[in-house]
Amino acid sequence: MNGQEILAWAVFISYFLFIFLSFGLVFRSILSGSHVSKLFEGRAFFFLRTAVGALLCTWYYMFNFLIWSYKYHSRLNQTSSIGNWLVHTPLFEQAWTVVCTGRANWWWSSWICTWTVIFTAIVWIESGRRGIKYPYAYMLLGQLVAISVSTGLFLVAIYLHPRIRSTPRKFPVYIAFPLLMSFIPIYLLPRHVNSDRFMNSLLWLHGALLLPLTSSSSSDIAENAKATVPSSLLYQMLIAVAAAIHYPATARLLASLPAGQPLHVKLYKAIFVHPAQSSISLDVIWVAIILASWFILSGSITARVIKSTIAGAASATVIARWTGVNWGLIASVFPILLLFGAGTAVLALQRMRSRNVVRRKELLEKMNMPENSVVPGTANQAPKMSGQKLVVGFWHPYCNAGGGGERVLWSAIRHLQKTEKDVLVLVYSGDYPAASKEDILLKAKSRFSIDVDASRLHFIPLPSRHLISDGYWKKFTLLNQSLGSVYLAWEGLCGKDGLWGDIFIDSMGHAFTFPSVRLITGSQTTVGAYIHYPTVSTDMVKRVRERSSGGVENAGASSSWLKTQIKLVYYRIFTSLYSVSLLFPQHIMTNSSWTQAHIQSLLNSARNSFLASLLLKDDLTIQKREERGETRKEDRARCEVVYPPCDTKEFVKLGSLDNRKREMVSLAQFRPEKDHAKQLHALASLFEKHPQYRSGKQSIKLIMMGGSRDSADEERLNGLRRLAVKLGITDNVEFLVNAPYSEIVKRLGDASIGLNTMMDEHFGISVVEFMAAGLIPIVHASAGPLMDIVVPFHKQKTGFHATDADSFAEAIHQAFSLPLKESVSTRKAARELAVQKFSEKEFEEGWRKGWITLKDLALRNSAKAG
Repeated sequence: MNGQEILAWAVFISYFLFIFLSFGLVFRSILSGSHVSKLFEGRAFFFLRTAVGALLCTWYYMFNFLIWSYKYHSRLNQTSSIGNWLVHTPLFEQAWTVVCTGRANWWWSSWICTWTVIFTAIVWIESGRRGIKYPYAYMLLGQLVAISVSTGLFLVAIYLHPRIRSTPRKFPVYIAFPLLMSFIPIYLLPRHVNSDRFMNSLLWLHGALLLPLTSSSSSDIAENAKATVPSSLLYQMLIAVAAAIHYPATARLLASLPAGQPLHVKLYKAIFVHPAQSSISLDVIWVAIILASWFILSGSITARVIKSTIAGAASATVIARWTGVNWGLIASVFPILLLFGAGTAVLALQRMRSRNVVRRKELLEKMNMPENSVVPGTANQAPKMSGQKLVVGFWHPYCNAGGGGERVLWSAIRHLQKTEKDVLVLVYSGDYPAASKEDILLKAKSRFSIDVDASRLHFIPLPSRHLISDGYWKKFTLLNQSLGSVYLAWEGLCGKDGLWGDIFIDSMGHAFTFPSVRLITGSQTTVGAYIHYPTVSTDMVKRVRERSSGGVENAGASSSWLKTQIKLVYYRIFTSLYSVSLLFPQHIMTNSSWTQAHIQSLLNSARNSFLASLLLKDDLTIQKREERGETRKEDRARCEVVYPPCDTKEFVKLGSLDNRKREMVSLAQFRPEKDHAKQLHALASLFEKHPQYRSGKQSIKLIMMGGSRDSADEERLNGLRRLAVKLGITDNVEFLVNAPYSEIVKRLGDASIGLNTMMDEHFGISVVEFMAAGLIPIVHASAGPLMDIVVPFHKQKTGFHATDADSFAEAIHQAFSLPLKESVSTRKAARELAVQKFSEKEFEEGWRKGWITLKDLALRNSAKAG
């Protein structure tokens, strides 16, 4: 082996070492900040598998090309020396010469060349937006291995690195220019084949694409660049130039086709005309598969379903036309497929139900609560058989939020644990396992002073909770959240850690989970609900119809008559589906008479619908079942008011009623519907009309207390702080965020007035806390606070009602202007009303009645099954 052969071998081996180095850098980039297990989850795992498939497919033919090249060289030179082959064969140029020669060959190759340019731009911009390290490694891997492999792996990185910048950076000219110029060698490649300029064009192309990736889009140089091009404009330019290359290439290919030969036959034959061409052509096909998958899998669930359906129908049509399958034959297969699908679904349900029995048994044994088994004896107690346990699931994805709904949840669980010794409680939550069981229960204790027995409680995680987040969906929020809750229900019941018990209670108001639970569990599970507010109500629809702005549900529709009509149709469809879903719970509790009235109206409407009759949920079907003795009249879905619990015991101990600070407090999570901004505008209006309240002895202060759940709440909170600065009231406003329970209680004991500005507040547990703490409540004149809470008690006024900022300002003025005797009598009446009507004792009594109904139904179901 001479010196030239040694050098050739070194170059050849270095090529593969560079490949391994590129793979190492790419996977180091992908796993930066993530555990290796994340590679095998969700869409990241899907695109990892596509990258592996592309690698195996393209490199099978790449190795075939190397074998062909070696044999070709051996025939011409009559030598079998690999070293001699490596010295005298420019493999890179040889392979590209093959794929650029001939119109069909170049048609395939042109696609991989132009996609590589566009992919380089995507890598540059997205790596900066997501903090993805080593962007150059993806392009190096694409050039050394296959661009389809690099594309698949970069999508893995995208799914494991959420965006840290909401808007893309502009492209500096020093990045945009090489990208655009790289189309010149692409255009020249087929023209320079078998010439001295061919290799120069290849090197120019590869170098121009690596250059932009040596600088990240998040670097100081990129961010401070003065000459820039908007990303959307650059993408349009790249696509336009790519089209200018593909159009003539396609036109020349079509012109060269023999008479009667279809284009797809020519392209198919070209794929396998040579191993080098096979590798490039299959690289193109894998890129198309990966990009189509990315397109179909991106977006909302609704969008993904629609895109998948369209893609499936289009694929079926193409295959049918290509193979010449008879459409009548296809149509005749549909009934068979439907029957097969139905049978498969039934078998799948039976399998899930059998698996749930095993999971239930394993969990009960793990929690040291075995059922129907021998319990070993002790020195003082003989062995005995353990009885049947009752497993109760609470659907509360945001159990760690710290709001009024969470007080209901933990109060209900505490009551069950006190009264039922053989009950295991499941909580379906998206907070777990990010927050441990101990942390969640500690927060319940610190926020609500509620102790829960951890040994009889088990959390079931809901990893896809973002599907029910209001910030996740940009359009059709209510419908998409409801569809998201259906998927979440499947995840909670049948997913990796899924499980269901004897009773399922939704305590967050996701009505679409009810038919999902009934479909999955059959008659095994009794379904109950505690509804805080209707997802859609006549009040909401009325505001849309009247085109009133400001409502959360009417954002953007009030400015356009057409949008209003479209939204009304949307609400009508959604209301029908929502109301029918409410027919599936066997017992419903509501938190206020306002919510009760709306739910009853929806139930009555649903029972008279055609859909209800199809689902056997109409009045006539229920009546016939009762006549046959299959059900009892008292089993009909009822709607009873059970007021949420308020820890009135602690609040009534707070401060004297005649010596309070000149402070106002609000207490609510920083969610949009709470309308905190109105409180700031009311304070500004008050200062404008009554400047004595701004400073001096009569000065007042507003303390805004509440929980911030996520980044959206934080942004909303920052907006309120900016609004306070804009209104010039910062000296009179204090924000108290995520404060411990003890601090909240102390502030309530010091203040004089409690503010609640939310329109249609379904109940308003914070208002009850205001009253129990001895504050004078000033609330929005709607829903729960108007109908149930701030009402006269023994003919004594208990607070004030208002609607807009000016009326709230006037109510604040009136409250601070009350004579001491009248102020004390108002506080006393409000406190007594809160204690007698909304105490924890009253809640537990109402909850006990509903629980007995659900428990009896569950025991009857268990007896039938046994």
